[in-house]
Amino acid sequence: MAKKIDINEVDYTKFLPTQDYVLAKRDEGEEKTESGVWYAKQQNKQTALVIAVGDDEVFETSRVKIGSKVYFVEKDYMPLGEFIIIKLSSIIGVFE
Repeated sequence: MAKKIDINEVDYTKFLPTQDYVLAKRDEGEEKTESGVWYAKQQNKQTALVIAVGDDEVFETSRVKIGSKVYFVEKDYMPLGEFIIIKLSSIIGVFE
């Protein structure tokens, strides 16, 4: 019988993205409403801290690394608990 998983108890820090996806945590400049909609406390704050990167070869030469602060396109991400999954092509830039 298959094991039932409670997604509320999953530790997403152990999640490893595949291909050219990035696991990131939104900056605290944004908040989530009760209905699940994200809004910026400050003007258009779409930044996140990279927690893990996928296994695609493109990350060997990319400026996007674990620990990087990135700016991303708002419509191209998927929420995953308190984290988000972003496709590398949706990341506009990296803060130094």
